[in-house]
Amino acid sequence: MKLKTILMMSVVALCSSACSDDEKVPTVADIAGNYQGYTLAGCAYFQNICADAETVTIAENADGTARVTFVSDSWGEFTIPVATMSENGGTYALTGSGQTKMGMGGNVSSYDCTYTAVIRSKESARMQFKVAGVMGGLTIDFNTGEAPEVAE
Repeated sequence: MKLKTILMMSVVALCSSACSDDEKVPTVADIAGNYQGYTLAGCAYFQNICADAETVTIAENADGTARVTFVSDSWGEFTIPVATMSENGGTYALTGSGQTKMGMGGNVSSYDCTYTAVIRSKESARMQFKVAGVMGGLTIDFNTGEAPEVAE
């Protein structure tokens, strides 16, 4: 009986030591940085207006959330002070809301906006900014990479 007990304790000890708690917990630091790409914008008045050479920046806040900034010559300045992150199989999702400053002819106003993103890597990311209070609902889709060729 003692032999069975010792053998069973050995098996339990071996199985317990085979498991590790060293799995890396994903953080915003894993995706922080500058994302280079282009935007396609649409609203009630136009669709698929492209702007090339755009940059979105993601930084980690002290509380582990993300701060997203997007400054565009075409679309204005977007600030998402707190975006929450989730991760699934190496794909990161961010969601948040904030403000944008945009306007024409020197008249700049602030508008509420929402933000979502799906990030696989710095080279494979899609982000969306929605501004309900502009032009019947403005949606700006940011994609990493080169802007698509436009047929004339």
